[in-house]
Amino acid sequence: MKILFFDTGPIITLVMSRLIWILPKLKEKYGGKFYITPAVKRELIERPMTIKRFEFEALQSLKLIEDGVLEVYDKVPQKKVNELINLANSSFKIKSKNLDIIQSGEMEIVACALETNADAIIMDERTLRLFIENNKEMEKLLEIRFKKDVVADRERMDKFSQQLKGTKILRSIELVSTAYKMGLLDQYIPKLKGGREILIDSVLWTTKYNGCAVTQHEIEEIKNYLLADK
Repeated sequence: MKILFFDTGPIITLVMSRLIWILPKLKEKYGGKFYITPAVKRELIERPMTIKRFEFEALQSLKLIEDGVLEVYDKVPQKKVNELINLANSSFKIKSKNLDIIQSGEMEIVACALETNADAIIMDERTLRLFIENNKEMEKLLEIRFKKDVVADRERMDKFSQQLKGTKILRSIELVSTAYKMGLLDQYIPKLKGGREILIDSVLWTTKYNGCAVTQHEIEEIKNYLLADK
């Protein structure tokens, strides 16, 4: 079975960017399951529903579940979640104190993805992605973030990364790019010179401004790829 696991961030990014409507169409094209975990459901729906400012965003996410676009995967392997959290959150220290760099909700997604042999995890947050893909850069990132010296436990870092080796992580910006390639966004191409470039630029930057961790250099690379593909 084809499976993708979604973190909270990309769904919120799509909602805030007014692009959440592409998700059902992407799922239809994918032909597999779009899963979230119970922790993601709480972050997307249960907590925001108690805050007036975020209530309508929560309703949009709830509709995706009611329509069967997103499904809640509740067979969370808690033992694996705890093992991975303990490894990740004891890999870095500031003044001999462990840094809690990964949240349990994120690790639920990872553990479930590993258990189901999912095709990918959809996640906008940078920390876990960097930990999996290039853990040597984590120390630098954390020192910049906390503005303090960070001590890394290489053995624990490598043990964590090894367990997640081969795990593919995609971001909301890749989903939007796929939607563009499918022609889903063609209705928004303005009748102006360079209309396609204007559209691509606008949707890529709106995902960044609404939460996707992506650099300006990456945006330019994606834009050039999409323009060359047409």
